[in-house]
Amino acid sequence: MAKNKGGNTIIIKKVVDGHGGGHHGGSWKVAYADFVTAMMAFFLLLWLIASLKPQQKESLALVFKDAKGENVVVQSVSATTFIPKDAKMGIPEMNLSQQDQLKYEVALMVKELLTQNQELQSNSGISSDNAGVLMQVNNSVMFAPNSAVLKPEAAKILDGVTNILLNQKVDLVIRGHTDDTENGSGLYPSKWELSAARAAAALRYILAKGDGAIAATRLRAAGYADSRPLVPIIDEDSRAVNRRVEFYYHSPEVQTW
Repeated sequence: MAKNKGGNTIIIKKVVDGHGGGHHGGSWKVAYADFVTAMMAFFLLLWLIASLKPQQKESLALVFKDAKGENVVVQSVSATTFIPKDAKMGIPEMNLSQQDQLKYEVALMVKELLTQNQELQSNSGISSDNAGVLMQVNNSVMFAPNSAVLKPEAAKILDGVTNILLNQKVDLVIRGHTDDTENGSGLYPSKWELSAARAAAALRYILAKGDGAIAATRLRAAGYADSRPLVPIIDEDSRAVNRRVEFYYHSPEVQTW
């Protein structure tokens, strides 16, 4: 308040504008812009999916498919290798490089091997990366716990593995894995020797089955003990998953373990 020269009291009233022009009044614009951006991205995704070829859609579906709903577990699919469910042997009618064509053929042969073996269907998996094709076989199909002696039923699996080597110009790395509790029943100093012995047993069978047609330089065996678990160890079921043998096919030009 203030007084003028005449002694009259002057009241000054400040009015605050409550409309949306203040500091916080434009926040809705930011939220709206985010919404529009998200919608644009969504419709762009729909457009990209609609423009895919049928075999590309089939391959994309494999990535999101629940593995429990399929006989053969496809754990991952590389960006350049497409394996449709109804694919048959032979070079696909796609613009693939020579290396990708080789991976495609090997992947189909692995898939055929798994589908022909009832026990393998629920105890194995296929995956592919830029260098090769990986087949994972649960240890229960090939070895008893704490043992590196091949089970009789392992012969059918290794016969199929050998057949791929005989028909494709690829090399093979065999990787043995244990769980965190295996000790080799006193026959091996550690899990490392046990896992390596399992890989070596599979390699020895393949060389013998090949009967000189497979050069020893095309195969390698490695043991990883429990250093590369597939799933976190929480119970006996997870331990059983981590006990496995891996067969990794790759072109001779790629040196990998």
